[in-house]
Amino acid sequence: MCEEFSRTGTDVELIVPNKKNEETEYEPFSYYGLDKNFTITKINSLDLIGKTTKFSKLFYPIDFISFFISFFFKQKKLIGSDNVIYTRDYKILLLFSKNKFICLELHEIPKFSFLFKKAIKKPKLFFVLNENLKSELIKFGVDKRKIYISPSGVDIDDFDIDVSQNKSREKVNLPLDKKIILYSGQFYGWKGIDTLAETAKLLPEHLFVFIGGTEPELGIFNTKYNDVKNIKVIPFVERKMIPIYLKAADVLVSPNSAKSQTSAYFTSPLKLLEYMAVKRPIIVSDLPSMREVVSEEECVFAKSDDSISFATAINKILSNEALAVKMAENAYQKVQKYSWQKRSENILSIIKQNLCFKK
Repeated sequence: MCEEFSRTGTDVELIVPNKKNEETEYEPFSYYGLDKNFTITKINSLDLIGKTTKFSKLFYPIDFISFFISFFFKQKKLIGSDNVIYTRDYKILLLFSKNKFICLELHEIPKFSFLFKKAIKKPKLFFVLNENLKSELIKFGVDKRKIYISPSGVDIDDFDIDVSQNKSREKVNLPLDKKIILYSGQFYGWKGIDTLAETAKLLPEHLFVFIGGTEPELGIFNTKYNDVKNIKVIPFVERKMIPIYLKAADVLVSPNSAKSQTSAYFTSPLKLLEYMAVKRPIIVSDLPSMREVVSEEECVFAKSDDSISFATAINKILSNEALAVKMAENAYQKVQKYSWQKRSENILSIIKQNLCFKK
């Protein structure tokens, strides 16, 4: 989003805590394939999580408070009076006065709402992923005229690569003689990967590939399903390799769990958009959050948290090639409106209109 904002001629500065990633050393611009058209400013703060993830629940608030204090003393120097502040972290807004032009992008509603209620009095504009989030904000007393729906985006050109399925499999060392069911993403519980792993047990003739995940979730998953012979786990890979893995699949799956409010109602799944962009048939959990993006025209829905339902959906796609091709093409056509460029242009247009109104 910073890259796309900058491409419009907007002067963008991304302010972040000065942290290290011990698992993957990378320089953000090259790692994500971004133009160096915006500035990244790092603020010194504690980085306890960078040293170990074992006590992340304890260390995260300590790290955040450290950044909060450090940012408090530097924000006046960093942020001029005419700057627009755009953030996804509502807690940071507590540092600013109502006179600042603040935009808050929300991907979920926090469980503990005391600070949230104070923070949401500050923004001039809210950008949310879907209708469910908008409805929740209205319940908190936010004027609906300030709330705009802005779903996630995807770099369509990065995923719409001209590589055949067999060539893709050769590049990433996956078998040519198996039907491959693939999941790509984090291994968090709300992502529903346990449901897909249990589905693998029901369909031993097919290979189930899980890509991504970091510790500790990756280790837990490996331990739990180590004995399932038709499950292949591929840890975190470079972003540029993801489209090749997706192209190698016969079916792509987004098995989000209904047990999580974020998963069921608030998310706008990035991975689903990536799946749509590679022209492969898709199975998704039948959840309100998913139905904001796709319908039966673009995918097969399965009952969330139900491995039998996912197995049935997989068999439906694999037994009907014409249906699979039609849905994949429909999904590809639909995803065209979800590019990061269109998302950023729409958000900037709304901001500029409201800035003019303010003046």
